[in-house]
This record gives sequence, structure tokens and C-alpha cells, in this order.
Amino acid sequence: MEPIAHEGLGRLLKLEDDLHTPHVVFSEKDLTESADLSSTGTIKIGKTFDLPPSPLGLDSEKAPYLQLSKSIAVFDNAYSTNPKKLVEMAAAFRSEAGYSRLLYAPAVEPSQMPVLAYLGVDIFDDLNVELRSSTGWVLDSGEWIKQNEKIDDLFSHNRAELSRWILKIRNAIANGKLRELVEITSLHNPRVSQILYHSASLLIEKGARVHSTIRSNDLSLNHPAILDFQNRLSNYEPPAKEMVLLILPCSARKPYFKSSSHKRFYNAIRELDNHLALHIVSVTSPLGLVPRELEFCYPAAHYDIAVTGAWSASEVEMLRAQLAKLEPKKHYTKAIVHAGSSSEIMTDLVKELGIDVVNTRVDRPSSYEGLDILQNIAKMTLKDIPHLNTKDRAKGEAKGLASFQYGENADFLINSEISGRMPYKLRCGDLAAMSPVVGGFGLTMNGGIEYSKQGGPIVFAETFKLVGDLFAVGVNAYEGDWNIGDQVVIKQKDVVTAVGIAKMTPEEMISMNRGIAVEVRHHA
Repeated sequence: MEPIAHEGLGRLLKLEDDLHTPHVVFSEKDLTESADLSSTGTIKIGKTFDLPPSPLGLDSEKAPYLQLSKSIAVFDNAYSTNPKKLVEMAAAFRSEAGYSRLLYAPAVEPSQMPVLAYLGVDIFDDLNVELRSSTGWVLDSGEWIKQNEKIDDLFSHNRAELSRWILKIRNAIANGKLRELVEITSLHNPRVSQILYHSASLLIEKGARVHSTIRSNDLSLNHPAILDFQNRLSNYEPPAKEMVLLILPCSARKPYFKSSSHKRFYNAIRELDNHLALHIVSVTSPLGLVPRELEFCYPAAHYDIAVTGAWSASEVEMLRAQLAKLEPKKHYTKAIVHAGSSSEIMTDLVKELGIDVVNTRVDRPSSYEGLDILQNIAKMTLKDIPHLNTKDRAKGEAKGLASFQYGENADFLINSEISGRMPYKLRCGDLAAMSPVVGGFGLTMNGGIEYSKQGGPIVFAETFKLVGDLFAVGVNAYEGDWNIGDQVVIKQKDVVTAVGIAKMTPEEMISMNRGIAVEVRHHA
């Protein structure tokens, strides 16, 4: 059993050369019933495994929620459990079953398989498909449709379609697109939509941080990566006090500073005296507000949205909350809004906070006319603003980014010797440097040593010459907690020998004998 990829709480496991999870078993050939109440049936997943017994009087609404055999954990009633309760159960799946057992949810509707895989289910069956087939329904891309044309063998047709559907779910995990598939299925399935809604907090807390592109839609406002970014903005602090807030529109290209429009914005303001006192913040949905220092961070550099210029009431409330997190009264004396179709909304929100604001009222912000207006207004606004030099600006940028990434453990970076400038050359001494791969400050070896002293997560490995990545078989203990995708420190004999990106959760590293535990970025 080898973990290949993760998304949410779900995982793509390699069981045998041509056998992966999520996997579907077929009742006709893969399942055998128990002979009596004291014996167990079997399930064939490459090999044949015993299923756990189903004792009479079991209350599946109370923990423990799973029935366990040596290799299989069964989650009964997944198809009918109240969505909120189901998510509560999902939070306990791995603490009950561990990572070496396969989690099986019987008789599930195909349309619910993506969201259940997202919450950690490994194995499904065709029991629901057999029932639906007997009443003449046709399975098509996970949904049931009326049979308009006669199909000679509807049972075989639907089984084949179920196999294609589970393959689509596996491919979605492999490519970081499972969330997208779940959102698509939720559009026409209220139950899936409710499960997705209630799972947000759980996925922020325990879900894998996969740096895949988010195809933004209304459901993206509840995407765990979006919510996590918005929550972390509370840790962030603008580079200095008495700055001028400059609100700009987002761009199709990510990160924004690479786009042609933002290059034109920057070229227009860089000619001004004291232009470093301008703090660029981009307004976008579904993230809300993205300060320039955070444009590399996930998911600010990894989302795609059709810009309409229309803001829903919930989006306006989200923008209001995000703006408040920047503590404008503490950091800005004035503000300029040059955000095209979003300008009126942002101007009103800034005014609410008591900041002197100028709306450039330009429909095409990156046009020649728009750039001239921006330059003239910025020049006038900066006249009475205290001068901000390059060194102090860089220190502020480093502090904001480090706090956003590392929270209360950021002091070792904040107190280091800051050099360079955003976006690529900003460094925290010999401890960390900007990394598009990490999405912010990537730790060096010395940074890993200091991070471990600050309470950063540590993976303890067996004593051997670590050359490439660290595999699960070489992990013997851990300290701290992390999500898949976070940076971790590797220690051998109490000596830091590498830093890298976690590819498994702490408990999974201990449970597994195969698979990459840490993708190593720097060795001793």
C-alpha cells in the first residue's frame, strides 16, 4: 500500500501494479456474505480480505463509527447519514481506522462517491447501481437518467460506466482536481452540497494543501484553501505605518505582478518620489484582498475566475472583513482606489473605516489615460507622507510574509538580517529565501534548524545517509503537527539533516511502509 497523491482527506493509493484506490468492488464477484451473525463476509480488492462483523444493535450515530477488521474499516449508512453528522464522523475516520486499513462505504450513490473520496473513503461498491439498474435507470457521468434508448444489457452497461466514473475520481486526485469534481456534482445534488458546506472547517484543519489551480465559482467562497488564506490574513501586517493604500484590480495572469497591466501600474508609480510608501493591494474574488507580498502564496497564484465586475452581497461582506484585517487606521493615512469596476464598492468600504480615500473613477485602469490619472493622483497624495526607504520597506515586507506563513513561529525570520526586495530577491539572512515552489519563504538548512527551535514540525528519521527524498519506511517518530504541503524539518540523531515539504500527515508517515513522506528541498 503506497500513497501516491492526496487531496482534502482523500488519497490515491497504489495497492498493486494495476490496482489503485479509490476503487469499486462488484457484488457479483468481489463480495461474499457472512454465513451467520458471528462470522464475517469477505471483500476482494486484489487480495481477499475479511470484512468486520455487523453486530445487532450497533448505533452508527455514536463513536466509534466504524466497524473494523484487520484490513478493512466499514462506514455503514454513508448514503443516508445526516450531512453535518457525516462530516463529524469523517473527522474521526483515521483516528479509528488508522492509515493501513482501507475505508469501505457500501451502497453509496455514484454522485456521492467524489465527496466521500474527498473525505477519505477508499472503497465503494455497485450495490446502488444494481438496484437502480433493475428499475431501468442509466448511469451517465455519476448521475442517473431515464432510459430513452433500449440498452441490451443495462446491468453491464451501468457497471462499465461505474468503472469509468471511479477512474475519473482517481484521475482527479492524481491531478489535484477532486475538489473541482465535487463542486460540479454538488450543483445538482443538494446532499453533496450540504456535505461540502459542513466540511470546510475540517478540511482547513486536516486537509492536504495541494497547489492546484482553483477554477473559481460561487462555491469557491467556501473552498478550504480560500478560507485558510483569508484566516491567515489576520496574521499579516502591512510593511509600515503611515502608508498610502493603493487598491488595484486583479489580473488573469498570476502572480499579478507578472501581468502586463500590473507592470504598467508599477512603471507609472515607480517614477514618483517616495513611491515605496504606496502599498499595493489587489481586489479579487474569491480571495478578497491580496497584498503584493502575498501574491506568491497559495492560492493567490493558483486560481482562475471569469471577471464580471459584479459583486454579490456575501462577497461584499467578505471584502469588508478582509479590509478590516489590514487594520487600515493603524497603517494607512490615505487610500487610492484604482480598481475599475470594483472601485465604487472598495471606495465605500474604505470610507466606512474612516480613511481619506480618492477614487480615480477610471473604467480602464491600465489604459494610457488611466495610468496618467493614477500617476497624478498618487503624486499629489504622497506629498505629505513620511519617506519610506528601501531597507525599511524590505523589513516590513519580510515581516508581513513571514507572519502570514509561520504565524506565532515567525520570530526567527522577522529578527534575521533582511536583504533584497520583493518579489524574487527578498531574503531572511541565511534562513529563508523567496520560493515560488513553496509559495513564500522557503527554509534553508539553517532556517530549518532555527524553525525546529521555534516549535516547527519535526520528522525523526532512521540513521542512514539521506540523499534524496525521505520515504515513510525511514520515519520512526515526529514532533508537532502539520498538513500535507507544509514545510517540515528532518532530524537524524537529534541533528537537522534536511528540510522539505510534507507529503503525508504525521500519523500516515508512521503507519506506512511505502511512499514519499517528505519531498526534500535541502540536505545537510
